[in-house]
Amino acid sequence: LSGLFFGLSAAAPLSARGFSFTGVSNRIITPNGDRRNDEAVFRFSNPRDASGTLRIYDRGGHEAASIDIPAGATSASWDGRSGGQAAASGVYVYVLTVEETSVSGTVVVIR
Repeated sequence: LSGLFFGLSAAAPLSARGFSFTGVSNRIITPNGDRRNDEAVFRFSNPRDASGTLRIYDRGGHEAASIDIPAGATSASWDGRSGGQAAASGVYVYVLTVEETSVSGTVVVIR
């Protein structure tokens, strides 16, 4: 899992073909409905109005969530849910793909 997902660092802006990843707000989320740190927000520049996907994987490599990013969007978010249910506490790997460019990293869910 680590060789596949951790090849790119999300620490600095990454750009290719117009897409530029700028970072993640709330790498540690506590999705309990109090409206504070309830979701991870992934921000990027999307000047070509491309669509994309945000996929979230658990430590076992199983897909916990798949979020379609509509054309022209400049952010995507994950609310700590998997299959409509609350995801378990733990470390999750995200893979954000826009314009054939993928950026990956981790977020932590604390319940």
